[in-house]
Amino acid sequence: MSIHQDIGSRQSVAMHWGTFVLTDEPMDEPPRRLRAALERQGLNEADFRVMQHGEVWSPASNL
Repeated sequence: MSIHQDIGSRQSVAMHWGTFVLTDEPMDEPPRRLRAALERQGLNEADFRVMQHGEVWSPASNL
């Protein structure tokens, strides 16, 4: 999240969560923790795009 703020990013992409079971945490915990961190930092949820499993997204289509 710091790099998002440091470089003045308009939008960041959260990915590679839930790809492999490497911990005991629930599979949906990373996106929930991201939402909580965004709220603590006063950032809008729209500032981070959380990619869903298998999702394809082209940033150019949103310009």
